[in-house]
Amino acid sequence: MPAPGGPPVLELKDLRTYFYVDGGVVKAVDGVDLALGRQQTLGIVGESGCGKSITAMSIMRLLKSPPGKIAGGQILLRQSDGRTVDIAKLRPNGAQMRAIRGGEIAMVFQEPMTSLNPLYTIGSQIAEAVRIHLRLSKQAAMDRALEMLQKVQISDAARRLHEYPHQLSGGMRQRIMIALALSCNPAILVADEPTTALDVTIQAQILELINRLKNETGTAVIIITHDLGVVAGMADRVAVMYAGRIVEEGPTSEIFANPRMPYTIGLLRSIPRLDEQDGRKLTPIRGLPPDLINLPAICPFSPRCDYFVAGKCDQTVPPLRPVGPDHRAACLFDITLETPIPARENAEAVTEVAG
Repeated sequence: MPAPGGPPVLELKDLRTYFYVDGGVVKAVDGVDLALGRQQTLGIVGESGCGKSITAMSIMRLLKSPPGKIAGGQILLRQSDGRTVDIAKLRPNGAQMRAIRGGEIAMVFQEPMTSLNPLYTIGSQIAEAVRIHLRLSKQAAMDRALEMLQKVQISDAARRLHEYPHQLSGGMRQRIMIALALSCNPAILVADEPTTALDVTIQAQILELINRLKNETGTAVIIITHDLGVVAGMADRVAVMYAGRIVEEGPTSEIFANPRMPYTIGLLRSIPRLDEQDGRKLTPIRGLPPDLINLPAICPFSPRCDYFVAGKCDQTVPPLRPVGPDHRAACLFDITLETPIPARENAEAVTEVAG
């Protein structure tokens, strides 16, 4: 679906990323279509193992091969010079992909301690990226590094420039990763679980920082998370992933107010809300995500779905279909947040609600 506000800066078309292992083929990303508009924030949400991070690693061409491989589809990047390149066709270690990685698309990883080199100072790591992509002198690159540390609000930035990653707290290391990612003025920032392992106060600071820098620089953002609260406060659009596929996608306000896929509804029903009466029980999603090796050609959520209809949900993979303006969902039936959950043992009630 085209992103609003002109042609998208990044577009995934039928992206398929598979892992070829001894037990079979793991379809980690299986036919994903997404579009990211310029200066837009796209949130990708879902349970662990649904394909969120593999989608990001595919965009960055950082898959370990073997066993991982982009098996099909396109990753179309509209570059600053107006040309469009299919990242999926580039060599991961080729010169063109190295120029894109860090220069036009940058990434903030889950754990900054494993992403920063412990043998080099903070300043030297940022300066190296700047010298490679912006072709600045050594001193100009170090000046740019200092400027970025100040921009991400690192206290005593001139001193921190010469410190090593182990000398900084988790929150400061994550700020360093954001400074490093944005130091070369990328068009796209991919943030993969940027608040993992941080306390709540630091999480809020990191998210506010990403949002502020996005507004200042005009960088488009893909934020990957399992936390619906994060995307509610940051994202313009939300894509919900399950079993390697997009099962719902649309504007954030629409997804939260009018979810149409039972998995999305289940996610929203399973989180506490401040406006609910005390004592309200949360409704968990029963069961576990499916094994992604040789998935059957049925709705992947059907074994866990409260609205399952035998003879329909177990016969086909529901396509993403329009369910509202700029809103798509992968469900055969017209389910809403207000649709009551039928008694699980009463098949007739399920059919009546879902039909």
